[in-house]
Amino acid sequence: MTLPVRQLGDVCEIIMGQAPDGASYNDKAEGVPLIAGAGDFGPDWPAPKKFTSLPTKTSLPNDIVMSIRATIGTKVLSDGIYCLGRGVAGLRAKGQLDTRYLWHWISEVEATLSAKGRGATFPQVNRNDIAELPILLPSMAEQRQIAAILDKADALRRKRKRAIELLDSLTQSIFLEMFGEGDEQLLPWSEPVHLSDLADIGSGITKGRKLSGSATREVPYLAVVNVQDRRLDLSTIKYIEATDTEIERYRLQPNDLLLTEGGDPDKLGRGTLWAGELNEAIHQNHIFRVRITSSRILPLFLNWLVGTSYGKKYFLSAAKQTTGIASINKTQLSAFPTILPPIELQQKFVGAAEGIAREMKQFISAETQANILFSSLQSRAFSGQL
Repeated sequence: MTLPVRQLGDVCEIIMGQAPDGASYNDKAEGVPLIAGAGDFGPDWPAPKKFTSLPTKTSLPNDIVMSIRATIGTKVLSDGIYCLGRGVAGLRAKGQLDTRYLWHWISEVEATLSAKGRGATFPQVNRNDIAELPILLPSMAEQRQIAAILDKADALRRKRKRAIELLDSLTQSIFLEMFGEGDEQLLPWSEPVHLSDLADIGSGITKGRKLSGSATREVPYLAVVNVQDRRLDLSTIKYIEATDTEIERYRLQPNDLLLTEGGDPDKLGRGTLWAGELNEAIHQNHIFRVRITSSRILPLFLNWLVGTSYGKKYFLSAAKQTTGIASINKTQLSAFPTILPPIELQQKFVGAAEGIAREMKQFISAETQANILFSSLQSRAFSGQL
């Protein structure tokens, strides 16, 4: 039997966000909490930082709030009434569509929707991009059965992920115990120095540049999606045509620290070390490459330093910000106030962190298998094979 396919807009109310008057923003819990973008998403529910006394478009409990800008397709479930800013849209299942089925389906079409994004600085999709997406629509009973199966598989994934987060938090606790007095206050080892005094900092290759007939060859390049918080996601590798001169200029070397220029505010300071995972690779212009040139600092220590609340506080204060979006440039990164504890103490931290990382590899392997299982189930579910 052939299952019916409908356009999402026919079975789902789509509430496009609208930024309220900036004068109405406050952090005193006056009015309605504001979801400006994916930076206001928590792990399970919204986690807004601002309120507005003049809400525009709003979500209701059980609506799905989806990012439509920068990290397109990222989502969270609404547990109350929120004002929807222009970086998000609310999805409200109606009639023949189950909310949990819709929740999992969004993950399946996330890449398709993201590919529709347009914009010079940060890609964004509009209402039509969302509404015209085709969705397979079995009976309500079948939708709920599919959603229940995917919920169980997703719960397994989340448990694996939580175990990794706990190990990661252990490393963070060790870092703060050795180098800090609190999340945003580090011990005054000495006067901080600019990062540019300790490292060579470079941006990456730009897509769409003019090559003027120069000879090129295809080479792997890292995009923002590959650079996660203290880990690499190499599940999808893109390639780009580049000249030998460009490849030599942008080629990554082991212990290069890769940092994203921004996007959602919580992405500032996000980065990880390159360990030569590919024989040859370069990076795009939305990623900074930090290559240590001083013996006074270790790469892994720096990776953790920029990712702490201390680092994020600096980047947020220095970043260029629009509604729900924040980004830093090379000048701001170069001026990062880098603390320099004794190298012996840095080495002790690196030893502890590397020991925990070895344990994490086992959990990451288990998480990868859970992700593969979930992806397979999801793909079968939304192609009518489950």
